[in-house]
Amino acid sequence: MKTITATLASKEFGLYLDTVRREPVVITKNSRPVAITMSIEEANELFQLRIEAGVRKGLADVTAGRFQELTAEYSEDMKARFKSRSQE
Repeated sequence: MKTITATLASKEFGLYLDTVRREPVVITKNSRPVAITMSIEEANELFQLRIEAGVRKGLADVTAGRFQELTAEYSEDMKARFKSRSQE
């Protein structure tokens, strides 16, 4: 992966965008990595893979019996537990 400073990315934005279309680029600020940018095509592929992995995990949980039916009662219980945790 290529690395570029935020300053250089700003000054050479067109070149930076051309590079991002070919491969992900790490952006640094004050010599520390602060972001990774990628093409929209790579981002869409990554999001699709994450969705598919989530679906596989969910199906495995259902198959193994690790699920809870989403009833009104269960929903209210979850809300109450969330509220009590956020007040701590």
